[in-house]
Amino acid sequence: MKRNKVIIYYLLAFIGVLSSCTTSLDDLREKPEGIDNPGASSFLNNSLYQTVTHIQRQAHTINTQLSQVAVFRELQGNNQIHRYQISAGTSNAMWATPYRQLLNFKEMRRLAEEKKDANYTAIALTLESWLISNITDIYGDVPYSDALKGMEGNTTPKFDTQKQIYDTIFVNLERANSLYDLTKPLAGDDLLYNANVAANLTKWKRFTNALTLRLLMRVQGKGAEYQDKLRDFLANSAKYPLMRNNDDGATFFYTNVTPFVNAFYDVRDLSFNGSIKFSHSFIGKLASTNDPRLPLWATTVGSGYVGMPIGYPAVDPAYRTGSYSTYILDLKRSKYFGDIMQYSEQQFLLAEAVVRGLMVGNAKTYYDDAVTSSLTYWGITNTTSFLLHPDVSYNGTVERIMDQKYVALFGNGFQQWHEIRRTGYPTLVLGEDMHNDGKHPARLPYPASVLLYNKTNYDAVVNRMGGDNLNVKVWWMN
Repeated sequence: MKRNKVIIYYLLAFIGVLSSCTTSLDDLREKPEGIDNPGASSFLNNSLYQTVTHIQRQAHTINTQLSQVAVFRELQGNNQIHRYQISAGTSNAMWATPYRQLLNFKEMRRLAEEKKDANYTAIALTLESWLISNITDIYGDVPYSDALKGMEGNTTPKFDTQKQIYDTIFVNLERANSLYDLTKPLAGDDLLYNANVAANLTKWKRFTNALTLRLLMRVQGKGAEYQDKLRDFLANSAKYPLMRNNDDGATFFYTNVTPFVNAFYDVRDLSFNGSIKFSHSFIGKLASTNDPRLPLWATTVGSGYVGMPIGYPAVDPAYRTGSYSTYILDLKRSKYFGDIMQYSEQQFLLAEAVVRGLMVGNAKTYYDDAVTSSLTYWGITNTTSFLLHPDVSYNGTVERIMDQKYVALFGNGFQQWHEIRRTGYPTLVLGEDMHNDGKHPARLPYPASVLLYNKTNYDAVVNRMGGDNLNVKVWWMN
């Protein structure tokens, strides 16, 4: 009977967030005892792995094109995102699975709170905040406070404003930071930080605060309320310790031993890199500065690198038969392709905060450390000459910071697209054959299932946001 109740619970939750909150029936068959008395620790590795893997796979298609890293050269389906032609499938991609994993993180938190496990509560709050920030940054206003309540009878959740969601995130991250007990190791395996060794718990706390920095910087343009919060946060390093080096970075290092394999490990080679090509602008940016990461990411064409034009003329077959640089196959097995938040991103954020007058410090020092740590993350040890290149060396501008941050965020989910929309950098190319009047998409439209199953709340949120199309700006965009 208990097994049936659990299945019903998940089916109701599925309806509640509109095809987003089921569990695997295979898991129930394989481990039926796991549903009787699960611990918070039982959710950590698998839920985190599933979330990172899904984000990476979708970003490989969506983010890379919206941020003009790559081009799909076929002319059907989702492959025309680089032309700003967004299909229904693209809109669905980041809705269902993320909400399903959000349910897991919330359940992880509930179980931890029941057992008064401060560390698992803090970790669950952090991961929940990270995931809902991804969802809302892609769509804008989304269900959050009212979501995942199918068992309670709520199958048509209201949509929170993005401001409400961010305000809740900051409360949750503040609580998480205060909860960590650095003297107690985690009871269970931790594939992110190995915090079943107590000394590594500080890495979780530092990630919590680095994530807070990312999100506070994302909304600081919304006024003094958030700028003051950011200033206070940055002025109190003892209370809010940040990452110290690459070892503190949040990367799910794939073991490539089943089940924790690289997101693309089992994907056919042609599906991984056969249709996707690096863009002309991205290849040009890296090649012009002799970026040592280029040969680690891109294949050569002859003796050099050749990128494909963004929005190439669809009627010209030459572009679909030519040779262009694509992803090297080693990335399919790379342990570095599970990036959640690198130390280098944090350092870029600190450099930007100094330039914007939000903290006191040496922006060049933070910037140089950011660039260097990104290179060393990818195994590059000779970093001095790259930093001296005139198009790389620090020049005191936000544009220069964002230009290198954009490159460093390669492979980090949707963060390139988020940062382009936030800052306007780097400047994007307007291709010859573009849709949406050449306007860079500000968000993805809601999936059709929202209109079908939650029409009243869909109508309300669309009326509030001013539409449901690519050009409706999310709240933090200026």
